Amino acid sequence: MPNTPLSGIRIADLTNVIAGPVATRVLAHLGAEVIKVELPWGRAIGNIAMHGDNGSERPYNVVTSFNEVNRAKKSIAIDLTLEDGKKIFKEIVSISDVVIQNYSPRVMGNLGLSYEVLKEIRPDLIMVSMPALGLEGPWSNYISFGPGTDALGGLSSITGYQGDRPHKPGNFYADHNSAFHVATGIMSSILRRQSNGLGEHLEIVLREATMSVIGEYFLEFQLTHNEPKRTGNDHHKYYPHGIFRCKGQDSWIAISIESVDEWNALCTAIEAYDFLQNNALNDVEERINKRQAIDKKIEKWTSKRNNTDAMIALQSVGVKAGKVAKASDLIDDPHLTERKYLDRVDHPDAGPSTNPGLPFKFSNLETKLGGRAPLYSEHTEHILNSMLGFETAFVQKVIREGTTPLKPVDRMYQ
Repeated sequence: MPNTPLSGIRIADLTNVIAGPVATRVLAHLGAEVIKVELPWGRAIGNIAMHGDNGSERPYNVVTSFNEVNRAKKSIAIDLTLEDGKKIFKEIVSISDVVIQNYSPRVMGNLGLSYEVLKEIRPDLIMVSMPALGLEGPWSNYISFGPGTDALGGLSSITGYQGDRPHKPGNFYADHNSAFHVATGIMSSILRRQSNGLGEHLEIVLREATMSVIGEYFLEFQLTHNEPKRTGNDHHKYYPHGIFRCKGQDSWIAISIESVDEWNALCTAIEAYDFLQNNALNDVEERINKRQAIDKKIEKWTSKRNNTDAMIALQSVGVKAGKVAKASDLIDDPHLTERKYLDRVDHPDAGPSTNPGLPFKFSNLETKLGGRAPLYSEHTEHILNSMLGFETAFVQKVIREGTTPLKPVDRMYQ
């Protein structure tokens, strides 16, 4: 057995879209066996693509958003509205340590698969619910995805430029942030169970997970009674502090100056000797007053260099600077490659891809990077036959009737 942190842990994963699948992807890379229980009509976020023509015979297997967040898992499709589907899922629960789902609060109860029902099957079961707004409260039945949760959690109110409208983050920040909270909560519950043998129902709310990482803005309001303002790339204490154009198309560098020494180092590096000789500019407020001239001088220097060279030149003299890396930079980044951070996989339908790995390393433990996302329902027969031990006749029946379909069922004809 591989020497991974979560070897021997099995997770039944009912989650869809981003937050839940990212959480279980992290746990799969840490060695847990994750059984992805898919919908009978396709891959949720990829359902639109399953009927489209993208040049693939099985377009449902080529949905990049699904394949990225579901690496290193097994797949079985089950129709949980059918009695045989419930029977199969309950057998999976009986051999699993964790069940995780991110449906709205009413769904598992309506299916007859609530925590109260499932813990009768596995008393030490850890069940995880990921409601957007909570299992209780006046908004508990509302549905929200990442962009809505970013807004409801307060993140969008502080994202954007001064005097402009709120913005959503560039990705589904609430989903990815919540995913790592979920993974941490699950590992904590597993550790607790090892000491007392008890399972539990773990609730992790996307809105609340989002609020937990912007606590300083709540404190600011309580201390000043003023709403925190959107500031874009600016900083309330430091300047220069922003993004500057470099040589090349869509090429940029981030620069942050926090001290007089860093300011002098920047002026020397960009040969702004007139600024060096002006002692008044040692004061941040004075620099802000002269920002138009300073920004112009900085960009005159950065625009003659590519962002990597500019970063190296500034870092070498003690200036905080980092190139604005794009996806095309990161997938071939030699630093990330040497650190073995990037996860390179080859998928039989989608082909080779490079993805983010795990943002932490162990000195004495392995991980399961390199595992691709499963094909749709790829492990159905293995799970039904080998793991659960159902008789051949039953396995053939549930596959034939669409309880556990081997390819997505077209809902247009249901």
